[in-house]
Parts: sequence; structure tokens; C-alpha cells
Amino acid sequence: MLEKINEEIKELAENASKSVVAILTREIALDEFLSPAVREGIGSGFSVLENHFLTSYHVIRNSREILLIDKEGNIESAQVVATNPFYDLALLKSDLSIPPLKISTSYSLGEMVFAIGNPLGLRSITLGVISGTGRTIVSPSGEALYVLQTDAAVNPGNSGGPLVNIKGEAIGIVTAMIPFAQGIGFAIPAELMQGLLNSYIRFGRYIRPFLGLVVMAINKAIAAYYGLSRSEGLLVVRVSPRSPAKLAIMQGDIIIEADGRKVNNPIELQVALESKGFGNEIELLVDRMGKTFKVRTKIAGYEI
Repeated sequence: MLEKINEEIKELAENASKSVVAILTREIALDEFLSPAVREGIGSGFSVLENHFLTSYHVIRNSREILLIDKEGNIESAQVVATNPFYDLALLKSDLSIPPLKISTSYSLGEMVFAIGNPLGLRSITLGVISGTGRTIVSPSGEALYVLQTDAAVNPGNSGGPLVNIKGEAIGIVTAMIPFAQGIGFAIPAELMQGLLNSYIRFGRYIRPFLGLVVMAINKAIAAYYGLSRSEGLLVVRVSPRSPAKLAIMQGDIIIEADGRKVNNPIELQVALESKGFGNEIELLVDRMGKTFKVRTKIAGYEI
């Protein structure tokens, strides 16, 4: 029985790794003498559409040249066609053609996962579980980054590779920005990956969705200080004059849910917006002075 399970896991990892590529980058930088020098980098990525590959933004940031190498050693150049530096995501286009991985936004705590990378063609596959959801760390751009936490080891060069479930679906994209973490890996969740892809498919570029609201997470201390009617949710601190929600949302309102999902930090609200996308409507459950009601508002957007 155990041998059969091992064979099934091996086959799954083998099939998923066919969609993973090594990414080689070159950029012009200044050396210690402030003279121009060529700096090379490595990372991983994976196929998500025909001739299109997802990776981490920090892998290709400032690159003058990007090369992709598949499992068979085929090599092709690539160009950046869409980026979301806020959430460390980049989409590349290349003549390289390999099977795409299906993306799934369904995952749960304790679920078995694989972190797959392909640095310099040296495949790296590590096994673990999802040990945390809704974690927040700091992205390379200084923004709060909503991530999945896993104990699957993240090896050097694995950044940009997929976090895969036992169905062979990508549920996250591995990011390795915390080198001092022991036995802890992080992955950008599929909702944000899918948001970038949906925008690219619709508009040919990434348009970041927003409501024009400044919100803050509520806890018991904040609720007590401001005399709020509840101790969880998002307090609306400011409503932009150009906000698409200005007719429905007021300063001091508390957003409890977005499209039926509870939102207890600003990142969760942004994930809900990414799931719907620019130009669509989103339903919010709002508490105003102790009374709850639902509102629908259109999602605005801006190009990065």
C-alpha cells in the first residue's frame, strides 16, 4: 500500500515538473567601484497558458535579458508582458511551449503540497503541508504580501516555481524572501495569480482593482478606543472623492464581508477584489453604527 502511494506521488511530481522552467536573467548593475557590470540571476517559473509563464516579480526585476530552459534542455528568450509588483508576480511570454499547470484556488490547512523548482535545470521537489493561510509578510516592494505558509523546503533558485497540490494543480507560487527562516516556506496564493491572469486575458495587461477606500483592521483594543460596535472587520478610515464606493460607503463604516467572505485585514479585501476583477461589481456586508446591510459597488482599477 505504502509503495503504491509513493509511486503515485512520484508520478504526480514528475508530471507537474514538466511544466516548470528554469529562468536565467541578466541585468546591468553597478559594482563596488560604481562601474557598470553584468549581474546574472536564476529562478524558476511555470507554464500557465500557451507560451506564457508565471514567476515571482523579484526574479526578473530590472532584467535586460530573460531566458527560459525547460526540462528537456530547450532554451528560449522571454519578455515580460504583465507584472504585479505589489504581490511579487510577473507573467512572461516566450516561444517555448510546454504543458500548462491548472490553477486551483481551493486549498486548506494541513493539505499536502509540493514545492517544485528548476534552477539551472536541476529539478528540486520538496514535500510538505500547508501550515498556515492568510499569513502576511513584507514583499520586495515594501508592501504587505498575503501568503500561504508551508513546511515544504524552499531551496535557492526555487523562487517563482509552483506550490502544487496532490491533484497536480498550482495553488500558489513559491517566494523565497526570508532566507533566515528555518523549515518555513511561503507562497503567493492562487487567488492573486488568477487575478493577474484574468486581467491579462481581458485587457492584455494587469489592471489593479481598487475601491478607493483606506481601511484598517479592527481588534478589541481599537474597538474599545473608538467605541465601535464590533471588534473584527475593517474600519473605513477614508473614502476617496473618486472612490467608486463613495455613494455606498462612509467614513466610520465597518466592512464585515466581501462577496460572502469575512475580511479581517486589508489584504483579504484586496484578494476579494482580485477574484472579481476590474469593472465587475462586488457585494459588501457593512456595519454602520450597529446596523448591518449589504451594498453592491463597481470595482475601479489602475494600470501598473
